[in-house]
Amino acid sequence: LCEEVISMNEKLNINWYPGHMVKAQNEIKENLKLIDIVVEILDARIPISSQNPLVKELSKNKERIVVLNKADLADEKKTKEWMKYFEKLGILSIPCNSSNTADIKKIIDAIKSVGEKIYKKKNENKAIKINPIYRVLIIGIPNVGKSTLINKMSGKNSAMVGNKPGVTKKKQWIRVGNNIDLLDTPGLLWPNLGDKQVGIKLALTGNIKQEILDVEELACNGIDFLREDEEYKKIIIEKYNLQTIREDELSYDLLEKIGKKRGCLISGGNVDMQKASKCFLDDLKNGKIGKITYDKIEEET
Repeated sequence: LCEEVISMNEKLNINWYPGHMVKAQNEIKENLKLIDIVVEILDARIPISSQNPLVKELSKNKERIVVLNKADLADEKKTKEWMKYFEKLGILSIPCNSSNTADIKKIIDAIKSVGEKIYKKKNENKAIKINPIYRVLIIGIPNVGKSTLINKMSGKNSAMVGNKPGVTKKKQWIRVGNNIDLLDTPGLLWPNLGDKQVGIKLALTGNIKQEILDVEELACNGIDFLREDEEYKKIIIEKYNLQTIREDELSYDLLEKIGKKRGCLISGGNVDMQKASKCFLDDLKNGKIGKITYDKIEEET
């Protein structure tokens, strides 16, 4: 995966732009002239941190739908707040759990609804109406769940269609139903990931490999985030059966307590801090601790 090119020496000061990312960006620009709708897949836990800033420019003058994927792992109340945030920007957003058939149907229905409006405008004052085929570009960062969503949307009877006007033979379109063609794109990250907090959130949610960061430091960052929110603080206390979390207590000491609760022990009853960190991060990433949303609207607007 492309995140493996990130320099270990730079740690959280991530500045990179591999050649294939430049190529992917250029391909998207070229494909946009064929596209009616851009569907951007975001991680519902980090709707801003998982958003490529280039998408706004790349999809300019195109109808845009945001899919808040992995909503089953996100704080439901905060997901609703994010939906209102996107609504204010004039962007339709849809929370989604890719294993939920009803959620997949909502995305397809939204594409059809937006597509109908586009073709109604195209067909105004035309004697011969254009047969509506809604061409949709699916875009998102690596590991956000694009491929899973495309497979779910297309189903078992998906058909590959190609050789469209202006489309090279290498480009493949995936037919959904009778009148939706999906075009997948490579996972697209952005030139500068120098924001430390963005890097941490991407790693905590599994959108970039946790191994690129010091595992104990990352776990402590996760604990720091949870303890800043009173509701999440209660969740961590209940999950690991902690009596309380003192204001002056170091996150490293809390991680050690969690390690004991999780049975991450070595000889002498000491805690294997590497193992404790990995167990905690796994709990956090997979929603075993609870439904967590990391991005805060007031910080982003």
